Amino acid sequence: MNLCWLISTAGGGGGASVALSCCRQAAAAGHNPTLLVMGPTHDWLEEYAHDFPVESLQLEEGERAQTPRRLLQWLDENPQDVLFHNDVMPAHPAIPYLPDDLRFVYVVHDTAEMYWHKAVEHEPHLDAIVGVSNVIADQFRDKLDNPDRLHVAHNGTLFPDNLSLNGERRDDLVFLGGGKHIKGAYDTLDLWQALVKRSFDGKLHWFGTIDEALSARIEALPRSEQIEQWGYSPRSDIFETAAHSKVILMLSRVEPFGMATVEGMGMGCLPVAWNIETGTTEIATDGETGFFAPLGDVDALAEQVFTAIEQHDTLSESVIEHTRAQFSEEAMWDRYASVIDTIMDQPVAKRPHSGEVPPQWEPPTRYFQLLPESVRAPIRKFVGRSPWLGYLLRDFRGY
Repeated sequence: MNLCWLISTAGGGGGASVALSCCRQAAAAGHNPTLLVMGPTHDWLEEYAHDFPVESLQLEEGERAQTPRRLLQWLDENPQDVLFHNDVMPAHPAIPYLPDDLRFVYVVHDTAEMYWHKAVEHEPHLDAIVGVSNVIADQFRDKLDNPDRLHVAHNGTLFPDNLSLNGERRDDLVFLGGGKHIKGAYDTLDLWQALVKRSFDGKLHWFGTIDEALSARIEALPRSEQIEQWGYSPRSDIFETAAHSKVILMLSRVEPFGMATVEGMGMGCLPVAWNIETGTTEIATDGETGFFAPLGDVDALAEQVFTAIEQHDTLSESVIEHTRAQFSEEAMWDRYASVIDTIMDQPVAKRPHSGEVPPQWEPPTRYFQLLPESVRAPIRKFVGRSPWLGYLLRDFRGY
């Protein structure tokens, strides 16, 4: 079959890597996949796309209003059997206008309403809806007229096969949240001080973009020489570092799936996370494949770090096996193949305006963005410093 995964950006985020993995496995299964990007493509996509094309709608930032018409034009020139839509908001107006022989699957990657409300609105025109975790699917399952239309297909990833997982490991921690408060950057500052008080002698590998102010705060921490600021790094560096570490810190207030959790566990790191409703709890089991602490209790979190380090040698092998069996590319493809089989046995969803010209996309009003940056920045910092407040407001993103 001709299968297409539509993504909004070619950046190295989770959505792009998931779509890339799906295309790679679809090609291995004998299909004709295409990775379609709304805007410009990126070299890293082509690096991993050996058996399928990467194409673009060639829409620059100021041209996104044209997305619905450009998408229909592309589909007319490149007929597809199934199209998987992945968080491409400017494409929403095209849904009722899609070809009447195309199966359309709306994939939801986040818990915030802005990511799933159009799936509910356009439900009659969709052949299936996929949530990449149960915590996402539970946000809107009861809002659907036909809940059977909703499937859960956990993400998967490609693990490197050129790194040994049997080498010496240090009592090191890996954090991938950069300077993002929603990923737990401020919590990591507090955790480090709690660890130092307990004479922690390992290193903290801090990955992701960090601004100068946060970097200065990190350097002012006690024993800051044990913290390595990697900045934005290729996945190969992250995997190699994880292969020599014991713990991955997952301190997000929002983690709809937990790809970083999967990648860390697949390399032998044990996750330490807040015990809140996130996708991480669907990946790791407390006390068996991960360790959880009450939200905001930094002392309990520090104790869980030491527990994970102590139990690493006992648990790591089973954690690696479990993660690579359940969250590999191949395992994810099996879940998507099941969705494809289901919708191909059903009549195509009705598209009342198929063949007509769709309207342009109008970006929604983001009320928070109407405030000046001088107001938004302090609000973000205030919310970011409070684990409970950040968690309480987690799904108001987009307003």
